[in-house]
Amino acid sequence: MVAHSLEVMEAFVGLFGTLIEPSRIGERWLAFFGLPNALWAVFYRHGLAAAGLHDPGKANNGFQQAIQHKDKQAIRHEHLSALIVTLPQVSRWLQQGGLDAQLIAVVAASHHLKLSASDERYKLAAMLSPGIKLVEILGEQELASLFEILGERLGLAPWKGMLPTLWNFGSGPGESIMALRDDLDRRMQFMKRELRKDGQARRLWQALVAALIAADAAGSGLPREGLSIPDWLSGTFGVPPLTGSSIREKVIDPRIAEIEVSKRRIDPGFRFRWQDFQEEAERLPERALLLAGCGSGKTLAAWRWITAQLDRQPAARVIFLYPTRATASEGFRDYVSHAPESDAALLSGTAGYELEGMFSNPDERSERNYETDDRLFALGFWQKRVFAATVDQFLGFLQLSYRSICLLPVLADAVVVIDEVHSFDHRLWTALKTLLKEFQLPVLCMTASLPGPRRLELEELALTPYPGPGRHFEDLERSAGLQRYRIHAIPDESAARAIAQTALAEGKRVLWVVNTVDRCQHLARDFEQLGALCYHSRFTLRDRKERHTAVVAAFQSDKPTGGIIALTTQVCEMSLDLDADVLITELAPIPSLIQRMGRCNRHALDEANPGIVYCYAPESPLPYNPAEVEPARAFLTSLDGQAVSQLRLEDELDARTRQDPRRADTWIQFVEGPPWAAGGEEDLRDSHDFTVDAVLDCDLEQVLGLRRRHLPYDGFVLPVPRRHAGSSQCLGRALCVAPADHYDARFGFFQEPIHGRQT
Repeated sequence: MVAHSLEVMEAFVGLFGTLIEPSRIGERWLAFFGLPNALWAVFYRHGLAAAGLHDPGKANNGFQQAIQHKDKQAIRHEHLSALIVTLPQVSRWLQQGGLDAQLIAVVAASHHLKLSASDERYKLAAMLSPGIKLVEILGEQELASLFEILGERLGLAPWKGMLPTLWNFGSGPGESIMALRDDLDRRMQFMKRELRKDGQARRLWQALVAALIAADAAGSGLPREGLSIPDWLSGTFGVPPLTGSSIREKVIDPRIAEIEVSKRRIDPGFRFRWQDFQEEAERLPERALLLAGCGSGKTLAAWRWITAQLDRQPAARVIFLYPTRATASEGFRDYVSHAPESDAALLSGTAGYELEGMFSNPDERSERNYETDDRLFALGFWQKRVFAATVDQFLGFLQLSYRSICLLPVLADAVVVIDEVHSFDHRLWTALKTLLKEFQLPVLCMTASLPGPRRLELEELALTPYPGPGRHFEDLERSAGLQRYRIHAIPDESAARAIAQTALAEGKRVLWVVNTVDRCQHLARDFEQLGALCYHSRFTLRDRKERHTAVVAAFQSDKPTGGIIALTTQVCEMSLDLDADVLITELAPIPSLIQRMGRCNRHALDEANPGIVYCYAPESPLPYNPAEVEPARAFLTSLDGQAVSQLRLEDELDARTRQDPRRADTWIQFVEGPPWAAGGEEDLRDSHDFTVDAVLDCDLEQVLGLRRRHLPYDGFVLPVPRRHAGSSQCLGRALCVAPADHYDARFGFFQEPIHGRQT
């Protein structure tokens, strides 16, 4: 325990520097949390004290029995550590050195994010049973040596106190756990009220809790792998920051070369040229909102913004955040993967599996290894410099995700782009606004379309809209004003079937988007004889990856031999880079309809051959609620039979949403919940809990074999409706088991058993 505490203190110094000389990440840490430099000494001394005092509670007989699997611990070790700090003799010793013992105690108690609720109040958790009478503190001399070392490093008076050896749960010899616990709880209630009044004190609490978690992760993970804490951290955070020229050389120029090769297959004389709005993006401030249509080149504009930000103020990391795993993988493939393998990272829930076979010969990237050391958990990503990631991975810290908090040393010194913000559900939208309001870092948000109320909310948070009023870019305006689509309202699914069959007979590429997996499967089976491709979320990861590749390849083929049809759900709205001649879609919220249209006539050059869009209302609006879909009916009526541009779509979107009332923001734990830190109680995204992760019963033995050999098994996992998921003691709580007779590799998991299935 003492050795570990010293290692965590060493990691804290390795991360944040010294009292006299903060490290780069130390300076950026204060700035990220909105703390003035004048508070450096306060942050540093309390952080180092918390690192030294976060674990003395491990030196008790109950904890030792628990790690030997002999019994449960009577009280969580970090909670006992907090009670040790609140002992009068320890508190006085700390306070004489100008340290707030209560703040240190609460930070220490929170570092495992297990300071959970009880009776509507947050309390230190003790697991009481008739057989548990006393807690005995062990290793008194070792604890005294820890206090002496900590005192020397913090400039405190020599430690001469004594810690009680016995602790009781109500009566008996020694110190009363319950009395100290209730006293600390009362203090935390008062602290809660004070932190609500004092924003700077609240931000200091946040900075300290996150710093202790990061230092504890490094102090635990690095020694376990035989790595030197100071050397590894120095090599990770002591490297020169990124510059605009390095990003141009490592990411942008290789991507441009790739684009030229692809375009010259169709047009041998093609030569890449920057659009005016892409070049002008370099002039944007460090907070901006880029609004440009699908296929307009806004991603390259974002990378130009990144280079300009780095030229003005170098940063250690570049992070491109996406709403889905598929879009993060596409962003990694197209851009981030061009960076050296030591710098480039794909960070999502399925990144390890997505990287397998992402590149094939003769692509030189096929020889690279972009993976990190799984044994280092989130620390493995500290050494990466250019990220394509899902939003959850980095913004999860707002709902106290432990992994995401461990990534804060990366986020705090980064330039960030957040893509497709129109797709954010209410929880994720609240998280985005909280990030922009409470934390300081350069952020560019971007999307093709955004309802007026949401656009206004971002502008109120000091994001500069781009292009803004009075800004004219000929290329962008020509693209936005191009009559790209001809839209038709049709009565029902029966009419859509006839349209699809005719388009296929004419050799057209047809994309049909429906709102539920069940209807997607039903239609795909009906069109199976015509070569229909089926793509939605309810596949095993390995089959979903193959489905994704097959759909994209079919629609990107230069010379298709005949008609192509793909039946998909909402997954197509962002993750499929394809270009359909005909789009058939069920009625959906307006932003979703606009995104679906972006998969049709995506690379239009003139108005001679607009993409044809057919839209009909399904019998049920699910999974949307009627209020979300109702404005889309008027939207469709106003456009029926007309050739429309992206600009017209934006105007109609504004007209249908301008008066929508704003919903109240959801609760953000990390900002609104101190001084208690309890992870796992809230999710970053809206969740209706309709599906759970599972493996098919036919794959169970293979999955268990992979788990025993500590090998990845992500490819076997799929989301299934909760009613079809069964528990398995072998898999634990993280995964369920689902019946294989409901699954077909071509169509995914069905609600009912199927016959003649393909595995």
